[in-house]
Amino acid sequence: MKPPLPREHGAWAMLFIPFILGWLLAPIWQGRTFLLFIASLSFFLLRHPLTVFVKRWHHPSKDWQHLQRWAVIYGGITVVSGGWLAFVEQLWWLIPSALLGGLLLLFNLWLTSKRQEMSIIAELSGIFGLTMGAALAYYVSSGEFAPLAFLLWFINFLYFGGTVFYIKLKVRQQPRLPKPESITGRFLQAKACLGYQIVVFALLTILILQGELVWGAYLIFVPATLKMIWGAWQWQDKKLLNIKRLGVIELIHTFIFAGLVWGVAG
Repeated sequence: MKPPLPREHGAWAMLFIPFILGWLLAPIWQGRTFLLFIASLSFFLLRHPLTVFVKRWHHPSKDWQHLQRWAVIYGGITVVSGGWLAFVEQLWWLIPSALLGGLLLLFNLWLTSKRQEMSIIAELSGIFGLTMGAALAYYVSSGEFAPLAFLLWFINFLYFGGTVFYIKLKVRQQPRLPKPESITGRFLQAKACLGYQIVVFALLTILILQGELVWGAYLIFVPATLKMIWGAWQWQDKKLLNIKRLGVIELIHTFIFAGLVWGVAG
């Protein structure tokens, strides 16, 4: 009866950090937010057995019954806890939010069936759904969708979206290519990663000029940007590749990001 759990360690941070930030920055803290966390966690866990089903559809394995059992358990917990919040607590905006989450899950499963689960669009759509927890936690705690709820969702999505490009650079790109002799060549190889950060700062500038964000919002993304610049310059071949160390660095930066968001928005 051991529950099947996702192996993507980074996805857990993408679930917990936005949710905690949305809850902490809400003007009111209510116990019903814990019920939302149960619903969010069970929905997150539901994706794993469904993904296994899609991948092994033509080659059933011995653990299918086990996965089916847990898929029903995860789905049941999601429906019961989410349904209580929507219909008993009368948090009606959870219904369209649940529909959006369901559509994102179906889209991700469809990409998985096409063997594109590691594509940029698949990972970004997954992050878009996971970081929705920031807005939902704020909504359930406060009872309203204030502008800050959507800004928290957007800021979390921008940050975690950047990790996709950085990990691809360090794990899939640099170890497979010869090290460029010039620094310019290394930065050109990291153009997707660095270009994403340029887009992030451009979007932040627009929101700041419109009065939606304060100037301190720039500081939130400075550590991650410096990390990407250093990662582009410090080439990592197959011998130097250390997945565990890379994961620890990402976790540290995630905590720094959360602390900066708390400091700027709190």
